[in-house]
Amino acid sequence: MTTSNTPKEILNLLNDIQRRSQQSAAKVSQNDLHGSWTAIGFRIAEHHLLIPLNETREVFTVPSQITNVPKSKPWVYGIANLRGELLPLFDLKYFLYGQATKVNKRSRIVVNNHPDLYSGLLLDEVFGLKHFQQEPEQGGETHDSAISDYISGHIAQQEMQWDVFSFNKLAADQRFLNAAA
Repeated sequence: MTTSNTPKEILNLLNDIQRRSQQSAAKVSQNDLHGSWTAIGFRIAEHHLLIPLNETREVFTVPSQITNVPKSKPWVYGIANLRGELLPLFDLKYFLYGQATKVNKRSRIVVNNHPDLYSGLLLDEVFGLKHFQQEPEQGGETHDSAISDYISGHIAQQEMQWDVFSFNKLAADQRFLNAAA
């Protein structure tokens, strides 16, 4: 390895490194965009699911201040103030399985991106973004009848089978929309 002593040689070397890095990053970005799919991985009970990234707005920890909603179904978790907006919260595990979520440090709220039903789902655990090299297979069977109506596809990654949960299908369910007790 040769040593560069002059400031001009050092600047030339740094400019060359920057140029090669930018070219390399551009190739990686273009390759990643073709045939890739991203979703948020989460867990409800013992079931590992994905929700498409385009069906979500954000993920945050469970707020400490939640207001109960009187005369509502037990799976209506409450209402929270999220940056000045009232956000209805629903316990997805309670809705699907009839068991209340035990909130802990891994529990999260996922805010949906549905145009007509701004709300958040209380989840047992969120694993973060999951990146896949291909789109999920559409349809298919799931062994869990409680969630089968809300599954839009399946995808596997590193010996893990994921079901794709569709908030849009949940939002179309009259049982979910009728939250009054």
